[in-house]
Amino acid sequence: MHASPRRRSNGIRNALCLFFCVILLLPIPSQAADTWTDVSSLLIERLNQRGIQRPWPGGCSGVVVNRLTGEVTIKVVGGGLWRSTDQGKSWQQIDNETISGRDETGWATSVDQNAPTRLASFSLDGAAGWTTDGVHWNRFSSLGRNWDFGSVDWAAPVPKTIIAAKHETNPPGEVYVTTDGGVSWKQLSIHVNANRDRISMVGALDAATLIYSNGDGIYRSIDTGATWNLVSSENPQTRIPMLFQGLNYLGTATGLLVSKDKGATWQAQGAPVDIWLGPFFGRDEKQMAVVGKEGIFMTKNRAQSWTRVAGLKPKEAGFLFTPNWFGCYAWDPQSRVLYASAMGNPVFKLDL
Repeated sequence: MHASPRRRSNGIRNALCLFFCVILLLPIPSQAADTWTDVSSLLIERLNQRGIQRPWPGGCSGVVVNRLTGEVTIKVVGGGLWRSTDQGKSWQQIDNETISGRDETGWATSVDQNAPTRLASFSLDGAAGWTTDGVHWNRFSSLGRNWDFGSVDWAAPVPKTIIAAKHETNPPGEVYVTTDGGVSWKQLSIHVNANRDRISMVGALDAATLIYSNGDGIYRSIDTGATWNLVSSENPQTRIPMLFQGLNYLGTATGLLVSKDKGATWQAQGAPVDIWLGPFFGRDEKQMAVVGKEGIFMTKNRAQSWTRVAGLKPKEAGFLFTPNWFGCYAWDPQSRVLYASAMGNPVFKLDL
């Protein structure tokens, strides 16, 4: 005997209902976690085998990328700057033993976005310095425990003006400037916030033009810090400006600020996004990456829209990878790779 069409239809409908009910009751799988890969521990082991004791807290701190070649440079705590041309498979020391100490913040070691062979490293509890070609180094004269972060006048062919925030001073937040490439330093009258969650920014925009912020707007000086004027009520979260193709960039809790006139005026650019680190540029000014407390975001249209590409690196050991202070992040646009570092940890990479 054959079932009637109506009975067959009811059976199919009941089976489908049962199938979808079971699907709805199944747990929804969570999004796969970002897979960060350790790229520096083999280097640290090799250095330890030489019998050289690494100072506290060990590991690495500080990471930057040459956006044109993908070469990545890291700071080994107490061991200087090391560069890899193969995404961390092999390393070579590049600072001629000029640099020591560690980076406490993500703005301590930074690279000129226009000419990324030029970089500076503002060390804490060690020697700091800068290079214009990645080979020949200039060491800063030391001031006690030295620096939390600093900004170099990358607009100059050979930068001489540098402004930097000194570590744990009394009163807090001392700021110094040099006009001879770090041979001598002069303390400025201004102070920045020493609290890790508060606004503190310093910038060198040309030989005489400086900017700073401590949470009550952006101030500008055109006489190397002798006098200051308030030029914007905005409060940047990035602690140094980024120079790219003649424009200066700062990041805020609501997006990018851009100046076309060496900091005299600042305008918001693009869609909202929280920025503590960056912007890091790709092949042109349209392509950028930024880091905020919600993760890493990228744009291909000059910040008109942002896409979240990864979360922040989770804590492993040592210090947190938070971008408001300890976390150091870098982006290789050539191979679509992110790097992350924080004191007491290895350097990690994430393939996008």
